[in-house]
Amino acid sequence: MVEHNSRILGYNITTSIGYSFILTIIMAIVSLIVKAFYPPSTFDISPIEAMIHSPAEGIVQILILVILVAFVFPTRTTLEKSSLIQVRKIALITASSYLVFSLLPYAFQVSYPQTYLGLTIAYNLLNGTFAGFISTIV
Repeated sequence: MVEHNSRILGYNITTSIGYSFILTIIMAIVSLIVKAFYPPSTFDISPIEAMIHSPAEGIVQILILVILVAFVFPTRTTLEKSSLIQVRKIALITASSYLVFSLLPYAFQVSYPQTYLGLTIAYNLLNGTFAGFISTIV
C-alpha cells in the first residue's frame, strides 16, 4: 500500500515540473537540429504542432519523447522495479501530458516573444503540477 501524504505530493510535483522543463529543452534542441538539416521546417516545441507544420520534425520529436520515457523502464531486479516505480509513473504521465500541455503557446497568436516564453513556462508548471498530482493518486 502506497502512503499518500503532502510530502510525497510535493516531491512528485517538483519532479514532474523539472522533467517537463527538461522535455521542453530537449524538444527545442531537436527542433533546432531538424531546422538546421531541413530548413523549411518551423521551430516548434510541441510534437503535435510539429506534426502539422513539418511531419518529419514531429515524428523525430515523438520518437525522442518515446526514447526518453523508455529510458526509465529497463530494470533487471525486483528491488530496482519496486524502488523506481514512482519514477516510472512520473516520467510516463509527464511525457504523455506534455503532448497536450505543449500546445498552450500555440493557442494564443501574438507577435511578442515574451508571451510565447511566458506561456511556455506556464504550460511546464501546469504539466508538472498535473502529472505530479496524477502520479501520486495512481
